[in-house]
Amino acid sequence: MTTLGTRLNLRDPFADPSSMPPSETPLLIVNADDFGYDREATDLTLACFGAGQLTSATAMMHMGDDSRAAALALEHDLPTGLHLNFTEPFSDGETGPASERQLAACRIFGNGGLRLRSWTYDPRIQPLIEDAIRDQLERFQALYGREPTHVDGHNHVHLCPNIARAKALRGFKLRNALWSWPSTRSAMALARAGRRFLTTRRTLTTRYFLDIAELGCQPAAQREAQLGLAREGSVEVMCQRSEAPPPALKPLHRHELTPLALRRDATRSACWSVWRSISPPCGAMTMKAR
Repeated sequence: MTTLGTRLNLRDPFADPSSMPPSETPLLIVNADDFGYDREATDLTLACFGAGQLTSATAMMHMGDDSRAAALALEHDLPTGLHLNFTEPFSDGETGPASERQLAACRIFGNGGLRLRSWTYDPRIQPLIEDAIRDQLERFQALYGREPTHVDGHNHVHLCPNIARAKALRGFKLRNALWSWPSTRSAMALARAGRRFLTTRRTLTTRYFLDIAELGCQPAAQREAQLGLAREGSVEVMCQRSEAPPPALKPLHRHELTPLALRRDATRSACWSVWRSISPPCGAMTMKAR
């Protein structure tokens, strides 16, 4: 079936590595999401970090194990950012204005609302979003005694225009939009490329962002090629607590975070690093670096 994007010959202009401008910081970041969601997510993240399979994590606030996770992260010197959550209610049992704002945000972004909010800006909800972001930032600062090293989002909610443009996030390093190659010819592929371009221009971020689940399902040669991008530009690979092991990888525990694809010997000369090593790209319109 011919799509509109095919008829117009639309293709993601950044899906081909040869068309990507060179990054100033060639490195590989392997980040575990959902840190502090529950005890299992916390313990598995720390186990993988201790085994040298992760470089950082992003923590969820006001969730079942957030306080314990913060204490362990500080004890083990785990570089930790904030995993913004507007799709699940807080589960730490606390009540008050922050919990009420979270429930209001979940009504907006949950139950199918995320698909619409991913591409549209609604000025009517912006005051709520600003306050809800500050709630989670303040909780992070209270637990960790500092600001997060970087920010990403549960279900990629940080890419929604109301969140990406929030004043509360100005100056923070943000996760880029998902990158895939080869790309399909479609209007959506072009829209996603535009989002990655704007993210790269407006914030400090990595040049490429990959999903470990997709990497694990690819042929070995293609997986190696994508991981090899870390030798020419900055790459972040996302690992999530709830993903089942990809079939192409060895059998692992149900919530294993880092498979064979990301052993250091598989990435050859890639420089394993952390978000603090990200430097401003040429022409970035960034308020300040953290």
